[in-house]
Amino acid sequence: MKKLLFLFVMTHLQSLSADWHTIYAHGILDNKSQINRFKQAISTNASAIEFTDAQSATDWSFNRCIQSICSLFLDTTINRANMHMGQLSDINTLAQKLQAVDQKDDIILYGCSRGAATILNTLAEYNPKNVQALVLDATPADMPATIKPFLAKIGINPCYALTIFQMLFPAYPTNCQTPLQAIANITNKNLPILLLHSTTDTKVPVQHSYQLYQEFKNQGFVNVELVIFSEGNHSYLLKNETIKPLYLHAVHSFYKKYNLPHDATWTQQDFEWKKYRPENTESLIFEYEKNLKNMYQQTIKKYITATLIATTITTALLLNKHNISKL
Repeated sequence: MKKLLFLFVMTHLQSLSADWHTIYAHGILDNKSQINRFKQAISTNASAIEFTDAQSATDWSFNRCIQSICSLFLDTTINRANMHMGQLSDINTLAQKLQAVDQKDDIILYGCSRGAATILNTLAEYNPKNVQALVLDATPADMPATIKPFLAKIGINPCYALTIFQMLFPAYPTNCQTPLQAIANITNKNLPILLLHSTTDTKVPVQHSYQLYQEFKNQGFVNVELVIFSEGNHSYLLKNETIKPLYLHAVHSFYKKYNLPHDATWTQQDFEWKKYRPENTESLIFEYEKNLKNMYQQTIKKYITATLIATTITTALLLNKHNISKL
């Protein structure tokens, strides 16, 4: 009886273990307080980094003007000059945090959106030995590619995504390594990795996680899990009451599967990994690219049709006016 009680207490209180630490990396238009949204999915001592774009601009510039307008009307901080979108300063911020924690600690890196992208880019550059697992929520495989659906809808060729992205976010560097490309430079192929995404994510399409999952497999990673949810907004999956229990079940089952600190409340039943992981990720990626191309072509056809109709009507009106003036 005492042995059973001991095992029960140890299972439920693993989060108090001093030698485990979770570092959380937040998305854009947010700050380190975003970790509070994910606290039920974290089972160790934890801390969050804060990227430089979460800080208000102090100089009088066009960037400061945009920030003031967004703060007034959108109630959020948009510091474009410091939005490195998972590159440069963002990588440095996470790297410094990794150096600051006790080097004897085992680290779990947990990130959402830009934060998740930063995690992959940082690992590729530094390959820290004490990182024991990754939890990546709504990860962009390629930051500029996230705006491709929007460009296609308004009739701009998605191939110009990088150029337009750099106009929107001038701090994003040219010729940088994308999270998708970074995977090839991560050396620990046994690293447990959990990818989470919603099919209804309108900020980062779910196909980005398909691409990352496929690339991890192609690069020889052996402990990669992919969980796709049928609904839920970007970075707010734990605010969806339908998805929340499934999300927590998935995350803590992942921890348990790879002998990481976990909350046994959410692991009473085995998680059905295959049920939430599409088997045909390659074909889904191909279909997505095909749909993007078709969307762009359909938009152009609509523009051409509208232009022809407008030209025809205008010409007819001008001719009619000309004929009337002759009478």
